[in-house]
Amino acid sequence: MKPKEIVKSGYNQIYRKYQKKRNIWKNWKELNDLAKRLPKNSKILDVGCGSGIPVAKFLVGKKFDVIGIDLSENMVKMARKNVPNGKFYVMDMEKMKFPSESFDSIVAFYSIIHIPRKHHRRILNNFYRILKPSGFLLITAGFGDDEYSIENNWFGAKMYWSHFDKETNLELIKKAGFRIVWSRPIGSRKERHLFVLAQK
Repeated sequence: MKPKEIVKSGYNQIYRKYQKKRNIWKNWKELNDLAKRLPKNSKILDVGCGSGIPVAKFLVGKKFDVIGIDLSENMVKMARKNVPNGKFYVMDMEKMKFPSESFDSIVAFYSIIHIPRKHHRRILNNFYRILKPSGFLLITAGFGDDEYSIENNWFGAKMYWSHFDKETNLELIKKAGFRIVWSRPIGSRKERHLFVLAQK
């Protein structure tokens, strides 16, 4: 299967188990930082929204207008139930056609790392296009230089990841036109990610 098919199929299989047992969320500091920088009633795109918990639910709770997209139909169904005040759609982040300057912010937590890294620059360019002037991007990038799939051991499903090293990720974000506000590695030695807040 192609990487996109692996990811879609995997999350459609494990969506219930993933929400119950995937307990690594330690990013409230980063999400609160973003929320404090945004105008009231900001429109936010959650790319790779999953079940809507915790990111979309948190942002809706802050009275932001949230649109979430995900490749997995089952994840989107869960998001609609978990966060009824959000809007959620089955959509491929590589094929987004939102009008230019549509959003005050984009959040992409643990999602772009499921796309082959050769496509990351094009995705970041599109993020820049659909953000309003001075809009913020909060993104999880890979911390290592890896591209691999795992057979049948990601909560019982096959899964795919792809990302660059820290320096390459930051350079790609800058080349897309963003200014880096801050970047920091988060996680354990076993699972570490680079979090970046950038501004258009």
